[in-house]
Amino acid sequence: MRHNDGRPDQRYQVETADINYYRRAISCQNACPAHTNAQGYVNAISRGAYEEGYIIARQPNPFASICGRVCASPCERACRRGKIDAPVTIRTLKRFLSERYGAEARSHLPVLSEAERKAGITRLNGKPSDNVQTVESFSQLSGGRQKEVSKGKPESAPVAIIGAGPTGLTAAHDLALLGHKVAVFEAASDAGGMALLGIPEYRLPRDVLKLEIGEILDLGVELKLNTRLGLDFSLASLQEQGFGAILIAIGAHKDRWLNIDGADLNGVLAAVDFLTHVKQGHRVNLGTRVAVVGGEGGTDGPRQTARRREADDVAADVTLMTVMDAARQALRSGVSEVHVFYRGTLQEIRASQSIEELDNALEEGIILHTEILPKRIVGSQGKVIGFETLASRQQVDEKGQASVIPIPESESIFECSSVILAIGQESDLSFIRPKDGVAFSSQGAIVADAETLATAAPGIFAAGDAVRGPRTVIDAVAGGHRAARAIDTYLRKERVKVVSRGRLTPVSLDVLPGQYNLNIPRINPPRIPLDRRTGVTEVEGVFDEKAARQQAERCLKCHIQTVFNADLCILCGGCVDVCPQSCYKMVRLDEIEGDEKLQTMVKDKYGVALSAFQGGGEVLKRGTAMLKDETRCVRCGLCAKRCPTGAITMQAFHFEEELVFEESAGNLPQEAGVRQ
Repeated sequence: MRHNDGRPDQRYQVETADINYYRRAISCQNACPAHTNAQGYVNAISRGAYEEGYIIARQPNPFASICGRVCASPCERACRRGKIDAPVTIRTLKRFLSERYGAEARSHLPVLSEAERKAGITRLNGKPSDNVQTVESFSQLSGGRQKEVSKGKPESAPVAIIGAGPTGLTAAHDLALLGHKVAVFEAASDAGGMALLGIPEYRLPRDVLKLEIGEILDLGVELKLNTRLGLDFSLASLQEQGFGAILIAIGAHKDRWLNIDGADLNGVLAAVDFLTHVKQGHRVNLGTRVAVVGGEGGTDGPRQTARRREADDVAADVTLMTVMDAARQALRSGVSEVHVFYRGTLQEIRASQSIEELDNALEEGIILHTEILPKRIVGSQGKVIGFETLASRQQVDEKGQASVIPIPESESIFECSSVILAIGQESDLSFIRPKDGVAFSSQGAIVADAETLATAAPGIFAAGDAVRGPRTVIDAVAGGHRAARAIDTYLRKERVKVVSRGRLTPVSLDVLPGQYNLNIPRINPPRIPLDRRTGVTEVEGVFDEKAARQQAERCLKCHIQTVFNADLCILCGGCVDVCPQSCYKMVRLDEIEGDEKLQTMVKDKYGVALSAFQGGGEVLKRGTAMLKDETRCVRCGLCAKRCPTGAITMQAFHFEEELVFEESAGNLPQEAGVRQ
């Protein structure tokens, strides 16, 4: 829109390309809590470089095989291909690699070979990749430890980790590779936390979990099972034993309860308890018709659903996953009819990370009821016979805040033999005593520093569900990495900077597809027939090689960037004309605005401020801006092929992060910039 004199009323918001811009452009990796280079291993598969692909997938994640099966896949939700048709099957492609080289594979690439272990070398057995590496990579972590060893520093005190779930074990993995002695204390009779007890075996085989945990223990980590904090030991006793740091990573194993009439009847079960009993081999008699109740709260007034989901979106997704897991497990326990009652809307579920679990549950015959509030559980002679509900609707107030309210006189009684409550999970922190000095939030979680994860008690750290509430496996892995770095820094008594460096390398136009093939549809891996989904048999299968490579070819290669050389551009507009996705636009400088970086760029190029162009006059003739809509680009390379002067090149962006100790970090910035 323009004024009559030609000046624009609204300007394009422009962002200049720097290391942060290029990193965000790789949307799958940017969305992953552990910064897994998904495009790196997906594109390795498309080339048939499976070993390289596994190395890329495994570097930031000691539970790559597990995540290949049960990850909530935030990478797929962020995948730009999803804006066109459907996201790349990133999670299942990771499983394809893990089946070949992961802990479950005969051709497994171990974290350390025996020779490397004896030599004290901590790196992956295999060729290093030229793809993105992150600080969470064990090869990056080991580099920092080798630097300290060269200083001749004395060995630090051992580390105690409370909880053998994904957060605690990831931290143990990293700390062991950094050279620390680590002991993990676990209250249960087996390690794995909620990955072991809460995820059904038909989604995550127990053997796969045990194999990956075994690799962590092989690094020298000591595991003490059936050892409960508050009963067998205390935080104070660990400190008295000489542990230099303690990490509380106990997870959220405790079910929240629903405060409605009838919740104490025989036949009312908590979802996590139910899943745990089944996982431990106990028979649970649910009867013939079961109601699974999901979503927080009862009928005690409006709930700020939108606000809750914004504040704790991941925890809500975890609850949904538990709902669907409990419902599907109930079917496998001999129940003929399972109904799920959820207080949220179908749109909320479909927008969550639980959409895959929902589709699988519906395929298996689960009956879903949405926008339902629980009112009471009906019983006879102390036993469940029904479940009374209220219909609900969302109401938006004048501030745009949504809440869930019951619809008057919408009561309905659902006849059932059992009710499974999946209201949410929380940590049992009753073992922490006031004299331990650990502080709690008003919600009952441990208060820990956002950066260092340190609690109010010196030498005691906390991470994972005990701090942030229920999280997914990949969130837990990311939390474990952060905890390990924080504890390592604390024990060194040195400050460490994370220095990011990026580089761009030219890509041959011959390897780019030209007219990009967007016709390859997304397909999911094979699954066993419905009539065979009766026990612990894994439902989801694995791509064969042909299907895996085809699915990997759907990647839009977001790491490849179009790089412009303004000195060579003759403003012919050929790139604008040839682009099949209409990515480009050439505009006058009075039509753009942006941050200080843009202001500086214009001033350096033209010798006057951007505001001078916005004032009109002769200065308008001095400059033109080429804008690119990154969301549209499919990396076809046609713009570079069309450019007559070579002003446009296609270049691959790589970045790495390094732990640098304070004395050698000097004045290096957090982001060291991009080099070509």
